[in-house]
Amino acid sequence: MTNADNWLVHDHSMYEELLSQCQDAVGMEDWRSAETAFGELVWHMKGHMAMEEEVLYPAYDARIPIPNGPTDALRDEHDNIVRLVSDMSRLLKSHDSEHVFECLTHLENLMIKHHEKEEDIFLPMASLLLKENRTDLMQQLSTFDATKSKRKWSV
Repeated sequence: MTNADNWLVHDHSMYEELLSQCQDAVGMEDWRSAETAFGELVWHMKGHMAMEEEVLYPAYDARIPIPNGPTDALRDEHDNIVRLVSDMSRLLKSHDSEHVFECLTHLENLMIKHHEKEEDIFLPMASLLLKENRTDLMQQLSTFDATKSKRKWSV
């Protein structure tokens, strides 16, 4: 499949870069920079997950209604990431470099595994299955208002 065929490509590298910036700041015990990078990461993740959960996954599920299908697994991974992000938000305030860095590494591992599943399996498959709805879905994704998201975050 060419990139032109996979029109649902996501740029997960930005989230991974923000997490890396946070890790670097924690390593230097620059807590202000760590909290800034983490806050930016959370802000972007909220919008990203909301678009997937409220536009992309429902479109896929409507086309291929499979109980316990791939979108259920991806939503579960989102839930795990959101829980860890909430814990990290509180933990950052402790300024315990070792513990914070350990938890950031765990978050990084979860995010990378999730991104790989989306990029290597789900998004190419969804791009093919949803191609006849491409124009409508692209419009919905581009005009999506994440501030009205159904998911509630504690951060």
